Amino acid sequence: MSDPDRRRAHRIALQQAVSLVIGNDGHEVPAITDNLSSAGILLYAAQFIREGTLIGLVLVLPPIEKEKEGERVWCLGKIVRMERDLKEGKFGLAIGFQRYEVLHQA
Repeated sequence: MSDPDRRRAHRIALQQAVSLVIGNDGHEVPAITDNLSSAGILLYAAQFIREGTLIGLVLVLPPIEKEKEGERVWCLGKIVRMERDLKEGKFGLAIGFQRYEVLHQA
């Protein structure tokens, strides 16, 4: 019996508000994340964004140890899929990461 879940990487639930920076013009769109893996993220935004669009965002990853703060990570990716059904009036966007970098505290 084959596994219907063909994801390349394990996903974790991660709900947080983020701002998506679209393309090179700096236009920002608010969104709420749903789940995350090392390969990408699923999130929901009130604005339709076309598949293939480059997206930048900053995530706060959950801390590995309870006493520590989560790390802020800058991510650059491309929308690889749009969810067909709206969730609470928002568009589901699957973003495949092209690169990401941990942002160090100043």
